Amino acid sequence: MAAPIMAGYLATPLGQVHYYYSAPVTPPSSPKPPMLLMHMSASSAKSFLKMMPMLTALGYTCYAPDMPGFGNSFDPEEDPPSISWYASLYYEAFTSQVPEFKDGVHVIGHHSGGILGMEFASNPDQYPGFVRSLTIVGASVMTVADRAKMSKTFLSPFNKPVASGEHLQKTWDYLKWEGLNPDVELELVHREALDHARAWKGRNQIYSCVWKYERMEALDAIPAEVKVAGLCAPDDVLWPYYGNFKALVTRPIETTVIKGGNFGPDLDPEGILYAFLRLIGEK
Repeated sequence: MAAPIMAGYLATPLGQVHYYYSAPVTPPSSPKPPMLLMHMSASSAKSFLKMMPMLTALGYTCYAPDMPGFGNSFDPEEDPPSISWYASLYYEAFTSQVPEFKDGVHVIGHHSGGILGMEFASNPDQYPGFVRSLTIVGASVMTVADRAKMSKTFLSPFNKPVASGEHLQKTWDYLKWEGLNPDVELELVHREALDHARAWKGRNQIYSCVWKYERMEALDAIPAEVKVAGLCAPDDVLWPYYGNFKALVTRPIETTVIKGGNFGPDLDPEGILYAFLRLIGEK
C-alpha cells in the first residue's frame, strides 16, 4: 500500500507556507531523518509528487513546500532581498512547527531549491545541524559574467498577466523552449504552465536573489561532515556550468549525470533517488 500524500500549511509572520507531506505506512525500525524537497522556479512542490512515494517506500518522511510566491504559499508583499530571506523563513517555520526537523534533514533541491540548500548547508552557525546531506539537481557554478548573462533571459517578466491572455501562450511557449514537448508530455506541460503563470512575479523575486548568489563560496563553506552531490542532465539549461561545479569547488562532492533536462524530478526521479541513496551510503 502506497503512503498517501497529504497537504498542510505552516504559519509564518508574513503568511502561510503550503507543503505536501508523506510518511511511511510502516515506520522503519531505525528512524531516518526527514526529507526536505525544494522545487525550482517557477514550478511548485507538485514537481516532487512522483519522487515522494519512492522515498516513503524506503522509510523516509517527506516534506515538499511551495516557496513564497509559488504554488499555494503566500505572496511576498515586498521583494525579498536575498536567498537567506527564503532560507530563514523556511528554517524558522519548520523547526518551530515540525518536531521531526529538530535533528536535521536530508535536502534535495532543484535549481533555485538547490541554491536554498546551499544556503542552509553553508551556514551551520545560523542553521546548526540542519542539513545532513545535500543533493543539488541542476548543479552549477557561474562567474559574475555568467550570472549577468543568464539574468537577461530569466529575469524578464515575460508572462505578466495582460487582458488579452497573451501571457498564457507565452508561458506555454516558454516551457517548450525549456524542453518540454506537449505532444509527449501534455499533462506535465499543462501543470507547469499553470504553476509558471501563477508564479510570474515570484519567479522574478527569487531569480533576482539567485543571480546574486555566490555558489562556489557557499559550496566551499559547507562543513566536511555534510555530504554533497551535484546532479545535472545534458539538456538542462545549467549544463554549460556543470563543468565548473565539478572542477572549481574544493570540497569533496559526488557528481552524477541524470536525465530529464530541466525537469529531472518529474522525468528522472529514479536517477535522482539513486544518486541520493549512493550519497548517503544506501546504494
